[in-house]
Amino acid sequence: MPSTGDHAARAADTAEALLAPSGGVGPDPLPVLTYPAGADRLARREALRPVYEAIVARVGAPTLLGGAVRGPSVRWCSRERILLLSGDHTATRLSGHDARKFARAEWWDFDGADIGRRGRPHGFDTFPYTWQLDRGGPGDAPLHTYNGVAVASGWDHATTGLELMLAAWVEQYPVQAPGDWIGFDLWTARDWGRRMIVSYTPAHRGRELAVRIHDRGAEQTEERQAQMRERGWRTLAERQWWCTDSPESDPDGPRQIAELAITECRARGATCPDELRAHHINAGDHGALWLTGLGLPTHPSRGHHY
Repeated sequence: MPSTGDHAARAADTAEALLAPSGGVGPDPLPVLTYPAGADRLARREALRPVYEAIVARVGAPTLLGGAVRGPSVRWCSRERILLLSGDHTATRLSGHDARKFARAEWWDFDGADIGRRGRPHGFDTFPYTWQLDRGGPGDAPLHTYNGVAVASGWDHATTGLELMLAAWVEQYPVQAPGDWIGFDLWTARDWGRRMIVSYTPAHRGRELAVRIHDRGAEQTEERQAQMRERGWRTLAERQWWCTDSPESDPDGPRQIAELAITECRARGATCPDELRAHHINAGDHGALWLTGLGLPTHPSRGHHY
């Protein structure tokens, strides 16, 4: 059985070959890592870490970080070529692409994505990526990228979108951005300006996934506190309610955080997902972060990257 070092070295060789001017370009990705059956998101994350680090050590930092519902979506880009590290819950793969054709096909994948029809799956797994982070890495990011917002069709759909985003962060983000937090503020149109902060902070051991809300303006009577706890909030500190008892190791953690966030928005008067807005989308105060697969309106939708 090949060792972790063997997998990492072969992945680095493959990445270097695909990035070379004479490297292969085509739709067939090359597997660089296969996960054991039943591996959870943390096991997949730690299996990928040495492979990813070996690729970066060999070919340099990526142009764009990111991930999809089922696996990473990391790109090394030039004007002519794109090297893509992607995968699912069974394997991770590398593929080389013509940059112009790849960007155009990806735009149409986004534009044609179906996430809202009744009786169909949630659809977020059809997106080429659900989050993408530009930290000014080497190379040339595609100039033609999707600039739309796909909004969930209902509350259950919105909860699923947020759950899948948080789960993707747990599996993908610490490998690509070691030591950094990631998150956003969630506002509702009928309670505008009140910050609900949804975040993932790997350094907060045992409480990595968190959501909190500023409850200033409401007198914290016993009745009010009972009402907030009934919704799912656990801790009150300086008029902020917290729910931080969701370690990344809990497979249900992303769902619990998502359910609480959406429940609170509804309790504050929101009637549909389109009345919500994700603001201050950030990744360690470094770079431009886009949440294309959040399922909620974001501001801005894509910043200055078009």
